[in-house]
Amino acid sequence: MKHKSEQTAVGSEQTSAVSRYDQPWITDGAWITGVIGTVVLLLMGIYFGLQRAHLNGVPWLDLELKQEKYAVMLVTLGVVGACMVIVELIRLARFPGYQFIRRDPLLVEGKVVQFLAECLKSYLLLIVLFAVCRWAYHSFNEYGFRPNHSYYQPWFYTLDFLWQLFLIGGFPYIALTRAFKYNPAEDKKDYALLTQRVLCYLLSAIPAFASLRPQFTIDDKRAARGLAVKFFFAPVMTVFFFDNFHHMQNNADYLISNAIPKWIDGTYNMANFGKDMGNVLTNLIFTIDVGLAWCGYVISSRWVDNNTVSAEPTTLGWLVCLISYPPFRVIGGWFLTGPGESLYTQIPYQGLVMFFGTLMVLSYFFYMLPTIWFGLRFSNLTHRGIIRKGPFAVVRHPAYAAKNLAWWLVGLPSAIYAGYIDGFGQAVFYVGGLILLTAIYYARAITEERHLSFDPDYVEYCKHVKYRFIPGVI
Repeated sequence: MKHKSEQTAVGSEQTSAVSRYDQPWITDGAWITGVIGTVVLLLMGIYFGLQRAHLNGVPWLDLELKQEKYAVMLVTLGVVGACMVIVELIRLARFPGYQFIRRDPLLVEGKVVQFLAECLKSYLLLIVLFAVCRWAYHSFNEYGFRPNHSYYQPWFYTLDFLWQLFLIGGFPYIALTRAFKYNPAEDKKDYALLTQRVLCYLLSAIPAFASLRPQFTIDDKRAARGLAVKFFFAPVMTVFFFDNFHHMQNNADYLISNAIPKWIDGTYNMANFGKDMGNVLTNLIFTIDVGLAWCGYVISSRWVDNNTVSAEPTTLGWLVCLISYPPFRVIGGWFLTGPGESLYTQIPYQGLVMFFGTLMVLSYFFYMLPTIWFGLRFSNLTHRGIIRKGPFAVVRHPAYAAKNLAWWLVGLPSAIYAGYIDGFGQAVFYVGGLILLTAIYYARAITEERHLSFDPDYVEYCKHVKYRFIPGVI
């Protein structure tokens, strides 16, 4: 979701007090983390572009070229994520009134053995959960998660790395987190506890273990929905980032070895510029957007105070969101009805191509800004804190507004041109697609607001930011 907010002025731990709108919220500075992530991502793209890693690999990785391409993506995301975590830790530790460290009572009372036993139990339960998820990814063929399916190869590479990382570092991380980030409210939504209750439920089917049948709580349901969000979007964002980052490296190589030399010797013309601007800058924007979104989905921790408060509870909310992503976007073939983001480049007037390319880049730039303002809190279908600054101080859904603006400002003229070339029916077909796209994103906005409105701070936010998409209009 492209807008979520923080629930209290002193962090998500202190849910008993509702923030006053004129007080500082802990999410107000989340943009700092997003900006750092953006800068680091750009530097990594330039570095690997100069290395021509997309063509030749990177010598210090010492892998086969195909694996090196995945490794380059993973190294980039790892460096970006690590830098964002460090910045967020510093920011939270310096926030006035925020209780950064809360020691576990078991350690305070000197019950070290019991504490370690609890940590070990959580670690083993999470290993079980992780193993089940890995099995599911390798088994759900209808979704494309097949080891030999090329589209999802970057995700399988990433998944194997995350699995090994958790096996090695999972227990120390759990122990440190439980020791110094004690939070009973978060414990109730912990994936380990959810896994334990599911296992007990399955065992209770055996008459001898019927007494183990648990009563699932609202926190269990929220944890399950939050896990489902991560399960779906982590692989999607991984392959999105791989495709865009690979393209970004290629663009960096093209600019350095082709476009800039032509510009210097005077052979670079306006036709090249019009097409390159739309291609290079749009790719750059989406690489940043998806890279930061990936960090938001994968990096979820009490240390950076971005755990899921709640997830979308309605079927309609999930439907209108998932239909925008593969594989569900093939439903009804709606994605084929739009004019496409590059159709404007076929208009035979270079001045118009440059004009529409500029409009698209500006619209997508404003689409990217909300993701930066989320920092490490971005995630579809979930509430991870209320963002009220930056573009969210202007309208409630700045990303949806910007994306639809790009579609209509550029897509509608492209549809008219296509109708001129291919007939009136083609134009109607494309315009119908634009209307459907807008309707889907309007429905996403409405269901998100309904979900977030359980939080009094979001209700207060809506009182101050009254318009959803266009200030003073709607």
